[in-house]
Amino acid sequence: MPFYTTSSKVGVDLNNAGTTQLFALGDSVAGTGKSRWVYAQAATSVTAYKVVAISTGGTCGMASGTDVLGGLLLGVAQTAIPASSYAWIPVEGGPFGVMTTGSCSVGALVYIAASSTPTGIVSISASGSCTMLGIALVAVVDTANASVATCVLTYPTPKSPGGL
Repeated sequence: MPFYTTSSKVGVDLNNAGTTQLFALGDSVAGTGKSRWVYAQAATSVTAYKVVAISTGGTCGMASGTDVLGGLLLGVAQTAIPASSYAWIPVEGGPFGVMTTGSCSVGALVYIAASSTPTGIVSISASGSCTMLGIALVAVVDTANASVATCVLTYPTPKSPGGL
């Protein structure tokens, strides 16, 4: 599904990564689906549909439990981003694709990066490192293998201890 900016910023391409920096790292734009996107540079290669952590300096990489607990801005890459390339990462709105470890149901709590789970993939297994708030699964996925589920984002963050 292609995404489009609803901001007046000229030259924004929400669907592709590029090797030339066109905007300031950390810039933000509004997009279709009441979405909000942040411009970042991939520190390492990023796989499409994986959760990424965006540093205050505007670099990003696939998120681990450590990144999540470190308070970094989180989003879900909607395109593959080669190392050192630039792309817009959604942090709010949707629907977007998110990589899951397997079957999941609508409204299930999701977790990020257990030691046995590759970075950037969400899981519905409680063995995950960190419970995530702000990633709402909105479609059922019924498979034993890693797959892309549909979600809506609301500035993903870790669940606080004792929180809802």
